[in-house]
Amino acid sequence: MVNQVASLSYIVENNAGKESAADFEKAIKLCGYGKFHYGFVLLCGAMFLCVGCQNGINAYILPSAECDLDLSSEQKGLLNVAFLLGGVVSSLFWGVFADAYGRRYILLLTLLSDSILSIGGSFSQSFKVLLIFRALSGFFIGAPGSLVYTYLGEFHTAKHRVKTICYVGFFWTLSWLILPGLAWIIIPLPISLRFNGMLYNSWRLFLAIIGIPTLMVTLIAARYPESPKFLVSQGKTDEALAILRKIYAINTGRNEDDYPVKVLLSDDTMDINNVNNTSFSASRVLMELLKNIWQQMRSLASPPLLKYALLCWTIYFANMCGYYGFGLWLPELFNRFESYQHLHPNRSVSVCKLIQESDLQATVTPASNISLNSTNVLINSTTETDCSSNMDEMVFINSLTINAFCLLGNIVSGYLANRVGRRTIPVTTMLLAGMFGFAIYFVESSLQILMVSCMFSLTIVTANFVISSIVVDIFPTHVGAVAICMMTCFGRIGAIASNLAFGMLLDISCEVPIFLVGSIVIFGGLLALILPQKKS
Repeated sequence: MVNQVASLSYIVENNAGKESAADFEKAIKLCGYGKFHYGFVLLCGAMFLCVGCQNGINAYILPSAECDLDLSSEQKGLLNVAFLLGGVVSSLFWGVFADAYGRRYILLLTLLSDSILSIGGSFSQSFKVLLIFRALSGFFIGAPGSLVYTYLGEFHTAKHRVKTICYVGFFWTLSWLILPGLAWIIIPLPISLRFNGMLYNSWRLFLAIIGIPTLMVTLIAARYPESPKFLVSQGKTDEALAILRKIYAINTGRNEDDYPVKVLLSDDTMDINNVNNTSFSASRVLMELLKNIWQQMRSLASPPLLKYALLCWTIYFANMCGYYGFGLWLPELFNRFESYQHLHPNRSVSVCKLIQESDLQATVTPASNISLNSTNVLINSTTETDCSSNMDEMVFINSLTINAFCLLGNIVSGYLANRVGRRTIPVTTMLLAGMFGFAIYFVESSLQILMVSCMFSLTIVTANFVISSIVVDIFPTHVGAVAICMMTCFGRIGAIASNLAFGMLLDISCEVPIFLVGSIVIFGGLLALILPQKKS
């Protein structure tokens, strides 16, 4: 059988008259690497940038939405949790459907849905409505967040696959640099439109604008084909071959007929060409997929993989607990510091005292000051200074500074990855991140919290990149995807837990969430000492 396959897999010269056959890896290699791949990497990077913007936007709309929707800290925490919970629910859900119905179809569906939800959510006039929109947005944006790497990798040879995935990962950090810049431009705009009993202002416009690039990316992605590797796995070799011929023509500038592969060999794992009934084919694919998932989970539950899986998932839980716990609340703290220092220029204040004074000022505003105008929009009939709907511009400058500083994490982790031991970077960076998290409790000015936040973000982001690469390195290929997918689930659960802690406890006892989340990060760093030093 091996000899038969080998005899079929010969490749002739481009201009020869004989037909040739090849498997997918050889066929994609013969397409070359050029214009198609450059554009495709940028497209996948743009998708990931949209994912990053959606994951970080709450930090910039909530301080302004607090005034319009009368949000408490607990409700703001629930909005963060709703988005993250949607991602947890969808992390495995979309993967199953992408393996059954195709990567491109699911990516287009979810990106388009998220764009519509972003624009629709900008019209929310109550906490409950905004909560529903953010939860649905998290559910749909979870698909491109997980599938972009798969879609990207299946258009590349093994030689270019890892490198291009790293390039696309850079767009996540870039999105968190772009986001505060856009917020700085849009949110301070004096926009206040009232129509049909609805208020539409700058933070709502910002939420809608974030959905527009996602819509544009969806329209561009619609021009790109389905993954040829996926089509081969389904036995649709003719469709896959047509795509590969177009890629060859774009990359080389030659005619499609010059592509040397005339017959593309089908995978033996899931060939459904002989099944005539479409619905039966889909159900068979799904059953095969579920069977493979079950087999992978059984392999993952066997020693020593189970030990390493639980270890990596726990470390990533701790990392994301700090990354989202402190990260999504830093703009809120910056805003409170800037507001306080405008009122008290020569006074310093701790984080906890600042929160207590902010809550005290909020409670002295009498309910009788609230009335209705002619369009049934709530307004304050006495003062408009009790709650500012705009964030101080220093909040955006600080966020830009922090996220620009985080770009060093990409450079440092890439440079040191092969120069130090596997445990060194995650242990060092997570221990430092936990200590910088503790230091937030002791800051007394916006400058101090900026310095501490820069160091915290740099260390926690660097740890995040390295932990992900370690998981890829530790686990064998046949269980690597399941291990990474489950790690993503645990990370999002950690993000939810930390946001619940901050939302419910920040206004009650600010010491508890700060030291709790910081301790969890340090615990994760200590657990990293148990990671295997060499590949198992």
